[in-house]
Amino acid sequence: MDTSEHSMALRLPQELVDHIIDHLHDELMTLQNCARVCRAWTPASRFHLFAKVSLKAASPQNGPALPQERCKRLHALLVQCPEIISNIRELEVCEGSPLHHPYSDVQSSTTWVTTERTLTALFKMLTHVKRFDFSATSLQFWTLLPPTFQNALYALLSLPTLSYIRLHSWHFPSFSTLVSFLSHCQNLRAFALSSTNIGNDGDGSDLDITPAPEGKEEKRATPLEVLTLDFVSFAYLEYWLLGRAAMVDIRYLRELRVSHFHDVEIIEKLLLAVGDTLEHLHLKPGIWNVRPFNLSVNSGLRSIRLTLDDPATAMEWTIALLSTITGNNTALERVGLEFYADPKKITGWSDLDSLFMQPGLGSLKQVEIGLFAIPTHGDFVAVKEEMNGLAGKDCVRWYQLGIKSQRSSRQLTPRISRYES
Repeated sequence: MDTSEHSMALRLPQELVDHIIDHLHDELMTLQNCARVCRAWTPASRFHLFAKVSLKAASPQNGPALPQERCKRLHALLVQCPEIISNIRELEVCEGSPLHHPYSDVQSSTTWVTTERTLTALFKMLTHVKRFDFSATSLQFWTLLPPTFQNALYALLSLPTLSYIRLHSWHFPSFSTLVSFLSHCQNLRAFALSSTNIGNDGDGSDLDITPAPEGKEEKRATPLEVLTLDFVSFAYLEYWLLGRAAMVDIRYLRELRVSHFHDVEIIEKLLLAVGDTLEHLHLKPGIWNVRPFNLSVNSGLRSIRLTLDDPATAMEWTIALLSTITGNNTALERVGLEFYADPKKITGWSDLDSLFMQPGLGSLKQVEIGLFAIPTHGDFVAVKEEMNGLAGKDCVRWYQLGIKSQRSSRQLTPRISRYES
């Protein structure tokens, strides 16, 4: 056998090579080396190398380059190699600099999104984005964005592939402005608002929040599957979600995360309206007064996660919420409880233990309880001893809050990982 015949005999089928490269999806350096091996290896390597593009200011995690320099390099690369465009499925943009200090003389990367022309060019150039995250290190005002920038952004929002949007630290002057912003989306399935304010539209007297008459159904948008409201001020959320001319179709909402929202009654109405389609609920009540949401109407719930930081109401909230679980909640498999407070300031652990022994919660496959204490500390041990009934089951996991390696299982978090990295 000559050398050429021997090399052909050892060559793997390209499908198998691509499959091996797929397993390297989170190994950046290895993927870069694979892309240099030969032309046949380049497409599979690029598929993962360019899957997510992050345009953020310098940080220890993403290197020394300024975001505008990243924009320029990416734009030049895509002009030279347009075949890469289809690989970019996630775009993350952050206005401002995480390293910026108010007393520093270095100001070059604190405001850049509206001044870097290649960013608007990228918005129009990228055609396969599925997830879009636009955040700011200080409040970003929609009205301060130039019309040319807004129009370029609309082009990105109009992509049929775009299914997830997250906005962090934004301010929209009115409800109608946000509606106009989202109206460009064709296939929005998941929407997250974080540290965002939506201003008032007049006094709200012209908004009709009554349900549509029976037998008459208003035209609705693409069904929303995931909704996150994290430190959001939104005066007309009820009109947006539940009104006669609701701008969002929540009939098939599967995942809901709410943290420190101002109006508990709207969230209660939302849970009732969603009914048995809801599968994953993550609730952080914050300053809310304890309110027993009737989760028995959400018979499709598969996981519940409750994050509590007020020792005065933490146990009361936990028991009030879990007590509404009944025989209707046959799909419930996982419960996660996070107590971000000194365990010795929280009373009623034995009552919680008794609740977990009830038939409604007896079929759980996973219970995770996070305590703000070291596992060897006396307060941590005392809680486990007081909850000896649950502690004796194989389904429970105790962990310390505040340590990255001990954080709650991703399975207990609403499965927004389909949309968020």
